[in-house]
Amino acid sequence: MERSLLKFLFSSWAISRLLLLAPLLLQPLPQALNRWDVVHYLALAQHGAQGNLQAFFPLWPALIAWLFSATATISSNGFLWAGFGLANFAFLIALGLMHQQALRLWGDRAARWTVLLACFNPLSLFAAIPYTEALYLLLTAAALSQTVAPLLQGVAAGLAAATRPTGVLLLPGFLLQRRWAAAALTGLGLGAVLLLGLRSSGDPFAFLHAQQSGWGHQPGLNLSGLPRWQRLFSQILLGGQNTEAGELVDFVFPVLMLSCALLAIAAWRLNQNRPNSALILGGISLMGAWLLAGSPFLNGAMAIASAALLLWGWARLPLEQRCFALASIAAYLLKQNTISFERHLYATVPLLLLLGLWASLHPRWAKLLLGFSSLLCLVFGLRFASGGWVG
Repeated sequence: MERSLLKFLFSSWAISRLLLLAPLLLQPLPQALNRWDVVHYLALAQHGAQGNLQAFFPLWPALIAWLFSATATISSNGFLWAGFGLANFAFLIALGLMHQQALRLWGDRAARWTVLLACFNPLSLFAAIPYTEALYLLLTAAALSQTVAPLLQGVAAGLAAATRPTGVLLLPGFLLQRRWAAAALTGLGLGAVLLLGLRSSGDPFAFLHAQQSGWGHQPGLNLSGLPRWQRLFSQILLGGQNTEAGELVDFVFPVLMLSCALLAIAAWRLNQNRPNSALILGGISLMGAWLLAGSPFLNGAMAIASAALLLWGWARLPLEQRCFALASIAAYLLKQNTISFERHLYATVPLLLLLGLWASLHPRWAKLLLGFSSLLCLVFGLRFASGGWVG
C-alpha cells in the first residue's frame, strides 16, 4: 500500500475519531465509555453468557476476553480498554479493505469518498467504542473482498456469522455463486453459536429466546414492527406533539416540514441549470428537516436513502454484494422495532461502497453531505459524552 494512501486512511480515521470522542474528555474516563450495550459486552467478556445476555452473539466479547488475557493487563478497566482498542483497530483495517474494493470496482475517487463518508459519519461512533460494528465491518468486508483469498473469505464469513445474526446473510450470495466452501464456513459460524447455546443452557436457540424474554423482541422477520414505523414517519411529517395527541393540534410543524420538502424539490429541479442555488436550497432543506424532527428524521432518511442507494447502484455491484445488501436491508426493516436499525444499516459494506460511488459522481452534493455529517459527528459525540441516547 502506497505511503500517501496509508497517510490518507490513517488521517481520516484519526481525525474522525477525535471529532467523535473529544467530548468524552469532559467526563471522567474510562467510565464515560462504559454505557449502553458496552456494559453488556464487557459483562460477557468477564463472566460469559448468562441469562438475558445470551441474546448477544459470542465472538466480540470472546475477542475482548482473549486480548485482555493475552496482554495480562492488570487494571479494573482492562476489559474496557481492550474492547476500545480492538474496535478502533478493526475499523482502521476495515477502511483499508473497503478502499481496496471501491478502488477495484470504480477507481480512486470512489475509493477515497468511501473512506471519508465511512469515517465522518455520526454512526461511526459505534465503530469507535466497544460495540460490534467495527468487527462486523471488518469481517464482512473481508468476506466480500475480491482481493482476499477464497478460503479466508469463507473464514471471515463464518466469523461474521458468529458476531451478529445477520452475518449468515452472506450465505445466499455464496450459494448463488456455487462457492460451497465459503457457504459451509458461513453456516459453521452460526452452527458454533447454536452449539454454544446448547452447551451453556441446553438450548441451541438461547439467543432467540433471550431476545424474546429478556429484551421484549419478537425473534425473526415479521411485521410486528409496522406500528413503530408508522409512529416514526408520523413524528417526521407531523411532529411529536401531533403524534402523541393522535390528532392535529400543532399546525406549525407540518407546515414547516412541508416547506423543507418543497425546498428539496426545488433544489432537485434547479440542479442542472443553477447548481449553486440548488446546493443552497438543498442545504437549507436538510438542516431545516433535521432541526425540526431531530433523530426521527435521521432514522427515516437513513432507511429511505439506503433502499434508494441500493436500487440506484444495483447493477454496479457484484452479485454477492447485491445479495448481502438486499438481505440486510430486508432484515433490518422487518425487525420488530426501529431501535438501532440505522447503525446496523451503517455497518453494511455494500451500502458504504455505493455511497462512495455516488459521492464521486456528485462531488458538490457529497461535500454538503460530508459537512453535515461532520457536524452530526460532533453532536453525537456530545450526546454520548453527556449520557444521552444516540442510535
